[in-house]
Amino acid sequence: MLKRKDERRYEMKIAVLGAGKIGSVLGTKWANAGHHVMYGVRDVNSANAQAVMAPEKPKVSVDSTGAAIAFGEVILFAVPGSSLEVIVSAHSGALANKILVDATNNIGANEMSGMLIFSSLTPSANVYRAFNALGWENFEQPQFGDQQADLFFCGPDESSDLKTMEQLIREVGLRPVYIGGPEQTPILDNLVKFWFSLAMGRGMGRHLAFKMLT
Repeated sequence: MLKRKDERRYEMKIAVLGAGKIGSVLGTKWANAGHHVMYGVRDVNSANAQAVMAPEKPKVSVDSTGAAIAFGEVILFAVPGSSLEVIVSAHSGALANKILVDATNNIGANEMSGMLIFSSLTPSANVYRAFNALGWENFEQPQFGDQQADLFFCGPDESSDLKTMEQLIREVGLRPVYIGGPEQTPILDNLVKFWFSLAMGRGMGRHLAFKMLT
């Protein structure tokens, strides 16, 4: 696991698997925060891959999925949920003992998240369910007037890795709200269904987020 030297901000090597809207926005935010970001893609010459390689992003690179996984201390999965098992199975050894972030949603499947896949194929990794319950628009613009949107997430209660996750969420501009261990995954999966119900079903638009008040 990635070990923090102290409680201050920690610079990381982050692999972002997928260069679509979610991967592009999150990777850009983290690169702007000073992290080294490598996108892992099937085709480095694709339009999405080339778009994330802007000259003003010196800490951003693009390579194969395998190369990005080998590079990253933290691995964000921002790929279609239907392709997750193939990727994890092919690279399970390289994913061992890393921080993995499951932002996928396998819409229509019995299990929307990939948490069961990770627990079976990468048991030594610390896997967090995060960035799955909001649209990419909310990662790009997390402020609503003077209100900051919340990002609910779950995963292992390992203090070092939990602090790393909280840092990454704050650097996107969201307020992290930890709701518990991996067993809380169904709550987040229901939250994304609720988000879709409001954003699309009720026509409220995709720039819609949640706020916890206490």
